[in-house]
Amino acid sequence: MTPMDSVFFDVWSHTYDRAVLQESTYRPVHDALLDRIASLSPTTVLDLGCGTGQLTRRLITTFPDAGIIGVDLSSGMLERAVESDECNDASFALADAQRLPLSPGSVDVVVCSESFHWYTDQPAALDGLHTLLKPGGRLLIASIATLTGTGDEIIRRTTSMTGRSVRAVPRRRLRKMLEAAGFDVTYQGRIMRLGPIPWPVLTDATRI
Repeated sequence: MTPMDSVFFDVWSHTYDRAVLQESTYRPVHDALLDRIASLSPTTVLDLGCGTGQLTRRLITTFPDAGIIGVDLSSGMLERAVESDECNDASFALADAQRLPLSPGSVDVVVCSESFHWYTDQPAALDGLHTLLKPGGRLLIASIATLTGTGDEIIRRTTSMTGRSVRAVPRRRLRKMLEAAGFDVTYQGRIMRLGPIPWPVLTDATRI
């Protein structure tokens, strides 16, 4: 994403935490992500594209002994995350997914919920996450995904008219991107949810 994109999310932050939106759209995604990693014992977990901290709070509860870091490009979203008492045990940073202010090999788990399809250079972001993760570390991406490359191209062209292009890459293309970046993809599956927003694909990968 670009700084201009962050303005959209700054505005959206004022209504993002509405219960109806969270319960129907994002709660199922967060449930699926947590189910994949709940049995782990990580030292450091990165919530990439953390928004207002909805998933961050649950990561704190799930991994009370881990350092939880939330990163987002939107200052409006982060302000609401920091204001939440439930997020007091997490640290936050305002940063682009392609320029993360963390040391190489410093993170055990990265969760990326509903933000990957906004990234302007997805392969570059994956390369950076490979560097950031420890060997054997886990990367979980929940992202809108079309069935075909043609569908992705249609969505990209349509959304580019608003100035915020969505890259809803099909699961096979995402798998190839991850493998090229040095990951072993262990799982991919659709996450069912209510509402008009397309069902995202959950991808679980291990840093080789």
